[in-house]
Amino acid sequence: MSPTLSVLQAVNWNRPDDAYTKMFWDQNVRQFWVDEEIPLADDKLTWITLSKEEQRVYEQVLAGLTLLDTVQGSVGMPLLSQHIESLQAKAVMGFMGAMEHMHAKSYSSIFSTLCTSERIGELFDWVRSEPVLQEKQVFVHRRYLGVQDDSSLYLGLAASVLLESFLFYSGFFYPLLLAGQGRMTNSGEIINLIIRDESIHGVYVGLLAQEVYARLPEATQRAAREGVYRMLEHLAGLEERYSRMLYTPLGLEEAVITFSRYNADKALMNLGLEPYFGVAADAVNPVVLAGLRTETKNHDFFSTKGNGYVKAIRVEPITDEDFIFEGLQPEYQPVTKRDGRVVPFDELRIVRAVERAGDACGVALDPGVIERHILNPIKRKAQRQGLHIEEIQDLVEEGLMQSYPAVARAYILYREERARRRGLA
Repeated sequence: MSPTLSVLQAVNWNRPDDAYTKMFWDQNVRQFWVDEEIPLADDKLTWITLSKEEQRVYEQVLAGLTLLDTVQGSVGMPLLSQHIESLQAKAVMGFMGAMEHMHAKSYSSIFSTLCTSERIGELFDWVRSEPVLQEKQVFVHRRYLGVQDDSSLYLGLAASVLLESFLFYSGFFYPLLLAGQGRMTNSGEIINLIIRDESIHGVYVGLLAQEVYARLPEATQRAAREGVYRMLEHLAGLEERYSRMLYTPLGLEEAVITFSRYNADKALMNLGLEPYFGVAADAVNPVVLAGLRTETKNHDFFSTKGNGYVKAIRVEPITDEDFIFEGLQPEYQPVTKRDGRVVPFDELRIVRAVERAGDACGVALDPGVIERHILNPIKRKAQRQGLHIEEIQDLVEEGLMQSYPAVARAYILYREERARRRGLA
């Protein structure tokens, strides 16, 4: 006799489950990439100039990252999504899990370009036998398997954020450093693309974790917060041992540990928690820190797909009317407010709102980035049609996600809180 199956609800994207999941879906689609689009063979000439020790460190950090991506794609996202009620959120987590597999595959592409088959086999043997690396994945893996209620779900989601926004970064350090020095730049481009993905993964799962946290009783919330900090302390100890083992021969261990702790505080920010280490940006190696910037870079479009590539997803056919320029109005169309009033378009109000979001996070926003990623798209749309204030705020969120994910998270939470207050008024 076949088992009885319950009725399954279909995911309905026409009715948003919350204020931000659809935006994260769209952002994931916009930044989709595959490793074959990066010409890795161009790094071969640089590779042979590296010392044996430099090559070893480069190979092993990528091998370690491959393991962590495998855990996240095969275990973390699939298991955690089973405990999330929103079907739209499940879809986003499924997409993110698929990209974790893309990240793991991209490291194999780098290996096949630079290493012999025998050396590749040795690296994967090293992954299986390296005790600290395996201890890291086992610790996180157990949090994924141990979800039974909201309290353990919160810790599972927090473990995912710590993996995405903290544990990966000791591995990212060396490729970012070399790429910033003009070496191994195409492999470094893959790392940039991966970091861009991980940044929104950490923000999104952090938002889900905060929703679960809000459901917990106050006494349980305190225990949950303490549980996150205990996880962080344990993982930070493992990261220090791992970094010293890998990087001491190059004299980089202290710089890597500082970089990892800087990102650990960013992970806590994604969870809405206070920083633990208090590492300032100016304490981080400036070359590596510059590699964390995810806004568009300059590339030869016909030879390289970089992290500034944008996939066209809303394409409209050209018509004869598109070439009639008489009577065009350069002025912006008016904006409709929530109470129905129509007011003139005011770009300075948008800029001030974005800057306040940055100030709230302690982040100084680059005016050029605000102009390119936020203001210009809004102005182009406002020239064609009248916008509602909610549409403008949606476009602000999308622009922030491209360049300042942590600020986007704060902006999303601010909008949700304002919406909640309006509902109570």
